[in-house]
Amino acid sequence: MAAADETLAELLVSDSVLVAALREYDSFFRTRLFTQGPAEPIALVLFMNAYQLFLAGARMALSGHCAAVFPLLRTALESAAYGGLSARNPALSEVWAGRHRGDAEKKACRKSFTFEKAISPLEDRAPDIHALAVLGYEGEIDYGAHPNIKGVFGHVSLNDQREDGCKAVTHTSLYGSAHIETIRGLCACLDFGFAIIGIIALSGPTISDNLVDGLQSLNDAKNTAVAPYQSPNS
Repeated sequence: MAAADETLAELLVSDSVLVAALREYDSFFRTRLFTQGPAEPIALVLFMNAYQLFLAGARMALSGHCAAVFPLLRTALESAAYGGLSARNPALSEVWAGRHRGDAEKKACRKSFTFEKAISPLEDRAPDIHALAVLGYEGEIDYGAHPNIKGVFGHVSLNDQREDGCKAVTHTSLYGSAHIETIRGLCACLDFGFAIIGIIALSGPTISDNLVDGLQSLNDAKNTAVAPYQSPNS
């Protein structure tokens, strides 16, 4: 806990453009995203849940606890997507709310609420945000949202050159403020956070020019912040 808090403190007082962009995201969530008019109640709760999970993911990223970032961001992305589905079809809110009433209700909820169905309207309305959401949802599995070999062994190192002839296996759970894994977590928050914001912003029948301008500004801030860490082919 102390080591994580130390990394968090370092980053919060730094001049990191990644942290500055995260602050812009948070401000957008709090002051602009939820001011476009009344939303269906269940959808609004799901959107707020997505925001809180995004904040939790950002906190993990800022603490250098990279392995914990991706499960949180994936669930946040799902929550935003399901909120969008409920906003577009309020009748589904009752299906979602009744999930635990019995086996039939659970099956109905599972059938109605899938990530693919939830974001499918974005494919025509905002193809770039749709593509980013799909990339995030699938990509986060590889980086730890699911305990697969890539996500787990990305934090494991092997030393088979020890003088005693033994092999040392090291699993790292926390990284420093400048480590590439910490940077990866912060970049993930910006990429997938933008998808979350985009899904919520586009959940209504219309979107104001002011909100479009705000999304463009966030996208520009994101691209500027992550550019130094991208490969030439990405």
